Amino acid sequence: MSENTNESLMNGENEEQELERLRAEVEAEIEQDIAAMPSDEVQNDAPLPKPPPEKKKQERELPDWMVDKLTINEMKFCKMFTEKHPLKCIGGRFYDYDGLVDENALGNEIYKMLRQAVWFGLPKKVTLIMDTLRHYCYSKPLLPDTRYIHLLNGKLDLDGNFYPRKEFCINRLNVWYKPEIWNSGAYYPEKFLTFLLELLTPEDVNTLQEYLGYLLIPSTKGQKMMFIIGQGGEGKSRIAIVLREIFGDNMITGNFQRIESDRFFRYNLKDKLLMVDDDMQMSALPSTGYIKNLVTAEIPIDVEAKGKQSEQALLYTRLLCFGNGSPKALYDKSQGFSRRMIILTTLTPPENRVIDPHIADKFIAEKDKIFCWMYDGLRRLIANNFHFTISDKAKLNVKETMQDSCNIPEYLADDSRVTYGEKLCVTSSALYDSYYKWCEDNALTAFKRETFISWIRQNEDKLKVHYSTNIASNGKNVRGFKGISLTFSYQ
Repeated sequence: MSENTNESLMNGENEEQELERLRAEVEAEIEQDIAAMPSDEVQNDAPLPKPPPEKKKQERELPDWMVDKLTINEMKFCKMFTEKHPLKCIGGRFYDYDGLVDENALGNEIYKMLRQAVWFGLPKKVTLIMDTLRHYCYSKPLLPDTRYIHLLNGKLDLDGNFYPRKEFCINRLNVWYKPEIWNSGAYYPEKFLTFLLELLTPEDVNTLQEYLGYLLIPSTKGQKMMFIIGQGGEGKSRIAIVLREIFGDNMITGNFQRIESDRFFRYNLKDKLLMVDDDMQMSALPSTGYIKNLVTAEIPIDVEAKGKQSEQALLYTRLLCFGNGSPKALYDKSQGFSRRMIILTTLTPPENRVIDPHIADKFIAEKDKIFCWMYDGLRRLIANNFHFTISDKAKLNVKETMQDSCNIPEYLADDSRVTYGEKLCVTSSALYDSYYKWCEDNALTAFKRETFISWIRQNEDKLKVHYSTNIASNGKNVRGFKGISLTFSYQ
């Protein structure tokens, strides 16, 4: 027993000695490794430095119109915005002192202000502010005021008095008016007038002056639309370029035919002083009702924007069209369409004429003088009670246009076919057959029987004839006309 105990004690001592030896070897190896390391990698026993404290995010300074980081006080923003940029919302559209406001530009202005404080959902908030502004700036419609012409630096009345202050208006012209221009004695645009006198006769230049002056005020009392017709190459459409410079956004360019064919196009005419078609189509108009209403509009007309309910709007847009042929109506053979037209035809340009590619820029440089020239025409038109000075040539142009559109008057004026007298009569059938043969002889297209008879009935007083249902023919009573008879019969 004692022997076993002694043996186990000896084994325990040996294990401790072995462990002590191994520990000494490991420590020696560590010391050797440390000694072999570069001096700059030797670590001191100093404690590791503490990491720098995290920087707190800088708090944004919110403007007064922000409730918190995500919420806008719309009323405060609208008040602040309109103090900087006065606005009125009329009929859902924004106006400032310069007239109609481009909503894209207005939205961009709001965006630039919001982005300083709003970082999330910015596009939706711009739309929200725009909708709020419509209510905040709501105003009753401004009625067209024909007493004043609003300009960049004030307003001018029709008596020549200038008021150097700007007011809210629908239409402001892009003209900087100088009252002293009248004292210079040479306020007429020399280059522009020289061009017009090469384009039109002096009488027609006066007519054009009155019509362009008529465009300066929002009125339809003149009840006319103007067409300038030429063969091409005269430079007549250069007039539209200088008018764009004078009228700015108060002028719209478009297709004359779309007024009748496109019900959405008429909405674009709201609050516009002028519509120009610088290359009028030659096709005949299928209808003329809306055009006639527009030219003589004195009460609101129904207009419709795409995707919106139609509305009543008082339109005063005047029409100025340039083309190579007079306008024609396909079915409207009444004088209601033609009597609303002023048709000016251009002079044949000289063969040796040199075309100046910069002529429009020269006109624009004279725009202030051109405005004064137009203003003179307006005052002359008003003095004539809105009756235009129309030359015999221009009247003949309208008459020829009527004949091109409707050949019935030309047939009834042919004394080799018809004659007039109180005791004369003719049946409707015989009169139409004579007209149809006359059209064939003259290579013209005859109208339908109903259109022909209807036209004569509408012009009974002018022709001094009378429609009757008791015209004797082969022992029968048929329909026809009294006061007219055939001079030549094909039977």
